[in-house]
Amino acid sequence: MLRGKKISLASIKENNLEQLREWRNRPELRKYFREHKEISQVMQTTWFNKINQDSNQVNFEICDKESNKLIGHCGLYYINWVHRHAEFGIYIGNDNFRNGGYGADSLRTLIKYGFEDLNLNKIWCEVYSNNKSLEVYRHLGFKDEGILREHYYNDGQYWDSHMLSLLKKEYRTKRREKNDI
Repeated sequence: MLRGKKISLASIKENNLEQLREWRNRPELRKYFREHKEISQVMQTTWFNKINQDSNQVNFEICDKESNKLIGHCGLYYINWVHRHAEFGIYIGNDNFRNGGYGADSLRTLIKYGFEDLNLNKIWCEVYSNNKSLEVYRHLGFKDEGILREHYYNDGQYWDSHMLSLLKKEYRTKRREKNDI
């Protein structure tokens, strides 16, 4: 189990799959995901079985540290063990825990794990311009690498896709200077 200031990250428990699926299928969250169609129970079970066998990804439940209540999901995906990089994904599904710093704390904890435990050199993400989290990621030290213009269609319009990344040396500098990550 990994612990942040407000959250803990733990392996996904089978009995939480339905709650994670329910959150993942909510249209207000789904619009931020590459896979934008609804996830069936069969698809969710298949995903769960796959992640437990795939050494190129790590997935976590996000729980409120105080109450131990499940609030979301995060992970590192497409881990390239030769080049030492991975993509991150995150969502806070429980509305009561949004905009309270839980997502940022979860990401800080995940980043620390990626750089310090997995020895990654780079953690990156793809974020659509319809997502307010872009500013949170930049605040945490992620740098813009590029924009795929009008790359994603949702809600009747095209959105840019922003590619951001954080290097291990940037993580270390930011952690040392501001103790922000």
